[in-house]
Amino acid sequence: MTTNLNISQVDVRLLRVFSTVVECGGFTPAQVAMNVSQSTISSHMAALEARLDMRLCERGRAGFRITQNGNRVYEAAQRLFRSIDSFRSEVEALRGRLTGELHIATVDSVASNPKFALSDALARFSKRHGDVQISLHVATPAEIERAVVEGRHHIGIGGYTKQISAIEYTPLIPESQCLYCSSTHPLFEVPADTMKVADLALHKFVKRPYVPDEHIPSAEMLNAAAYAENMEAIAMLILSGGFIGFLPEHYAARWVSSGQMKVILPERMHYESGIELIRRKTVPQTLAAQHMKADLLEAFGLA
Repeated sequence: MTTNLNISQVDVRLLRVFSTVVECGGFTPAQVAMNVSQSTISSHMAALEARLDMRLCERGRAGFRITQNGNRVYEAAQRLFRSIDSFRSEVEALRGRLTGELHIATVDSVASNPKFALSDALARFSKRHGDVQISLHVATPAEIERAVVEGRHHIGIGGYTKQISAIEYTPLIPESQCLYCSSTHPLFEVPADTMKVADLALHKFVKRPYVPDEHIPSAEMLNAAAYAENMEAIAMLILSGGFIGFLPEHYAARWVSSGQMKVILPERMHYESGIELIRRKTVPQTLAAQHMKADLLEAFGLA
């Protein structure tokens, strides 16, 4: 006979271990993330499965796989963690203190943009609310959007060409995107006054999968032969000498100034994108997230 499940502090700790295993994709990577032995993780997982009376994951020679029940338990655990954090934050706020966790995610390669004021906002927030534990994540726009929808991140910052109804989008700054090649690419030595857009079709282009063709000038002339979702990967492909690709102007400036890259047809092959602040509409924001959003808007001159 199954007894009622009363959640204790031990259960919450076991659920956190399980969540880390799921997010890491197995026992071995979770061992590194938690700095504990694999036998400890195994015993915790066995205790949780016994407590819940169900199999949460399969592990063995075939590798790690989360079960259907495991997926449901993981999703429920995330809601539980958010509720605990929200409760702690609200109670501490009543006592005049801001505590808890604040998860912020941003796209990569934005620190070189002089208009990107996240550091200023973090400094402003930390001076007033030093008891809040800030976790700053770097991910692709799609990963950030998904994490915000799922409630794993309180605030996301990225560029979005399409919007979904569950998310509130607040424009922060524009970002200029230009087409580049490296000094070892055949186009590097071609004079600008003799180069034509049609010439680009002869060369391999690295494309960002999340940017629609209608946002890219002369997209039909570009020979997409590689795909990358972050600027670091795109830059490495360009620097290899085998590809041309778009990069934020501020990010490519270091390689342009050193002669390792040059901009291609800047008057024709460029476009403007935007960096936006995103948050989930349907879930009340923690007090810490509300303060952080206010600090971000003020730092970006949007208060």
